[in-house]
Amino acid sequence: MEDYILMQRAKGGDHDAFRQLVERYQREIYNYFIRSTGSIEDSEDMTQHCFVNLYNSLGRYRRSASLRTFIYRIATNLAISFSRKRKSSLSLDILVEGGYDPASQYSADRPEEFAYARELRQAYLASLAKLPAEWSMILDLRIGKELSYKEIADSLGRSVSSVESILFRAREKLSAEMAPFLRGEGTENAGLPGGSRKK
Repeated sequence: MEDYILMQRAKGGDHDAFRQLVERYQREIYNYFIRSTGSIEDSEDMTQHCFVNLYNSLGRYRRSASLRTFIYRIATNLAISFSRKRKSSLSLDILVEGGYDPASQYSADRPEEFAYARELRQAYLASLAKLPAEWSMILDLRIGKELSYKEIADSLGRSVSSVESILFRAREKLSAEMAPFLRGEGTENAGLPGGSRKK
């Protein structure tokens, strides 16, 4: 059954419909919080809070935005708030766990290349940790979850141009931080997040 129909039924007081929505997105949102916090306990609590907030927001949902985007807006706000309260950056593995590993292009069969790959990965994670929490979060939404610019903008309540600007600055910052570790390669060959995926 489509998300919109389940949401309409949930708005009308159908608790089973809302339960189906929770079951549909619970694991995905939990994994998102795991990458953001690195804590199982915190992720469990935040997942619960996310769906409580979703339930309390049933009346504000409009079909113009996908439910997935609507849920990620709630989840992202919770994750950013968590990060600010902890006064720390997001989990260092936020992008690697999301499927991007800058060292993956090197083979473990060649010791010298593999050693360089490990150094490159450590440098990448250290550079990532220096980014503002929201920048890391937007990178994760773009690279880890493969959301479009518009979906990210909707999730954060920002304009598409604002999201594009943050992604550009984040990539520029990562490129600058990674430059000493790239053996003289241009940043266009460094494997840094960029790309031609959907906008």
